Amino acid sequence: MRSSLDPKLDIVFKLLFGEERNRALLVSLLNAVLTPSVPIDTVTLLHPEPARESADDKGIVLDLRVALHTGEQVDIEMQSQVRPAQRERALYYWARMYGSQLGRGDPYDELRRCVVVLITDFRALDGRRFHSTFRVHETPEHRALTEHLELHLVELPKLSLAAEKKREPELVRWARFLAATTDEELEALAMKDPVLQQAKDALDRLSADPKARVLAEQRELSLLSYQLDMNKVRRQGIAEGEARGRAEGRATAILAVLAARRVAVTEEQRQRIRSCTDLPLLDQWLVRAATVDDARDL
Repeated sequence: MRSSLDPKLDIVFKLLFGEERNRALLVSLLNAVLTPSVPIDTVTLLHPEPARESADDKGIVLDLRVALHTGEQVDIEMQSQVRPAQRERALYYWARMYGSQLGRGDPYDELRRCVVVLITDFRALDGRRFHSTFRVHETPEHRALTEHLELHLVELPKLSLAAEKKREPELVRWARFLAATTDEELEALAMKDPVLQQAKDALDRLSADPKARVLAEQRELSLLSYQLDMNKVRRQGIAEGEARGRAEGRATAILAVLAARRVAVTEEQRQRIRSCTDLPLLDQWLVRAATVDDARDL
């Protein structure tokens, strides 16, 4: 059991890592993901944390965008639920961030690298790789076009393999913190690592905030409602698809019977049969197709 809030919930993740006094935790997480040649020591948050009144507003901003001392920008987002066009969304986030650097008339050489970091609580890609990095390269020689585009995908369900092979230990420790399901797991991690002890303390403070707990509950209900709606749409789509398939099958059978009996069918009649979705009516036409001498008598 756990009494603390779940940092895999996007709004909890933002409140935790977006708080000013937790800036060292955000820096540590970024260093673990990006592994820069020169460690990041400071970051500037480019947009504020969400208002603590409501978490079910569709326009609420739940990603963290930060600027590094080099002028580079990084957008970090925690995603606990599969959404349509995940990859296109990530690319759009990058494009929006990259394009926002210049004003009218500014020279292009002022553009700096922009990076998107997605941490998911689901398997987003085939394969077993825990941390995937995407850049723009030429094929087949893999020469880099630019270093300005970079996307990182960290898939928490694939953590075990990375841990077993002792790859990216700094990122693995953060992934274990995020993926922990009980307070006991968090306590055990904190006892072994001073940074995770700070993270646990920060999460405990956030969990003790009544407004934060209300926001988390609202967000969980919003995500559950979205999932239920998507399941309903999916079921309706399957049912409609099955109905269309049955109607297409009946129409094909009707035309096949008429063709076998050498009954002439005009293009207009063919289109009417194929476009019909009324299964009882199609069944009547199929029975009549076996006896009529003129397709107009269907």
